[in-house]
Amino acid sequence: MARIEDSGDISLAEFINNHPEFNDLPILDLEVFQDLRLSIDDDLMFSDLVTIYLNSAETLIDEIQIALNNQDVGKFSISCHSLKSTSASIGARKLSYLCKFLEKTSKTGGFNNISIGYFYLIIKEYDQAIAKIQTNVISFMSSPPL
Repeated sequence: MARIEDSGDISLAEFINNHPEFNDLPILDLEVFQDLRLSIDDDLMFSDLVTIYLNSAETLIDEIQIALNNQDVGKFSISCHSLKSTSASIGARKLSYLCKFLEKTSKTGGFNNISIGYFYLIIKEYDQAIAKIQTNVISFMSSPPL
C-alpha cells in the first residue's frame, strides 16, 4: 500500500472538533469482533476472514488515494463506501465512521470539502485498527479453541 510522507493540511484535532462523537468511538469494537468470531465458530476460518479484511482494506485505501489524486469522485465514494462497510462488519468503528463521513461528503460536495489530510486520517485509523486486530487475534489464538 502506498504511504504518503507529508502530514497533510487537516489535523485529527480539526476533524474531532467538527465530529466530537468520533473521539468516543472505539478503534475496534471488541463486542462486534468477538461476536463475529463466535458466529464463525472456527478460529482458523476467523483468522482467514481477518486476513481477507486486511488485504481488501489495503486495496481500498490504495483506491481511495488514487481516486483522490485523480479527482475521481465516483471511485472515491465507492471505495469509501466499501471500506466503511467492511470495517464496520469487523468492528473497526472509527475507520468506518470516517469513511462514512467521506462517502457522504464526496456525494454531496465532490472534493470541495475533502483534503488530502483526510486520507492521512484513514491511514492512521487503519494502522490503529490493525494493531488492535492483531493483538486480539493473538489473544484468541492463545486461548482454548471455540
